Amino acid sequence: MDRLRFAILLFLISTTAGQSPIGQENRKTKNYENFAKPMGGESYISEDYKTFPELSVWGLHNGLKLAPDRKDPAPGAGTGRLFDNQCRMVPEQGLDILLIADPDRKDEIYVYIDLTLFEKTEHANFLPDRELRILANGVEKRRVRFPNSRLYSKALYSGTPPVYIRVDPSELVQGRLTLSLLPMAGDKGRFWGVWDVFLSYTAPEYPE
Repeated sequence: MDRLRFAILLFLISTTAGQSPIGQENRKTKNYENFAKPMGGESYISEDYKTFPELSVWGLHNGLKLAPDRKDPAPGAGTGRLFDNQCRMVPEQGLDILLIADPDRKDEIYVYIDLTLFEKTEHANFLPDRELRILANGVEKRRVRFPNSRLYSKALYSGTPPVYIRVDPSELVQGRLTLSLLPMAGDKGRFWGVWDVFLSYTAPEYPE
């Protein structure tokens, strides 16, 4: 009986460890991030997380329309889609996001970034132009600017998020990719937000 109890205890410990953040960090791959509000460990700061209704109201007060959170595919996610109407705001100092690709696969990687994208209306208040730098393992890959009507329209109608970068497998470090979102120096407040990010080996439907 004692041996049976010991075996059950070992099973419970191993199962719990696999559900912990450390267990998730040790997964072979981490192909998406959906930015749920922290349930433990990370400190919750209300300014860092906004919902679609909250951002929409802010946009309306400033004469802006907000593109919705997209229902992007996410193999491995519980629903198979990345969609919760919640975004992680990018602070002035920037935001780092860890993704882990299969280190044994040598195909070109596409990292899709579902950003909060606004379109100005005829009643828009004055807002300064904004710019967001996107880096992969410290190498700048792209800059996204506001306003940008083309990106806003593609966010509504394209099959994949209109903001993406290409990453060669040689740029990874044991499959690890740190995606850095950096507002331009001098930009104040939290303007940019990200609904989710995911990596894929499928090229965009409408490449730039």
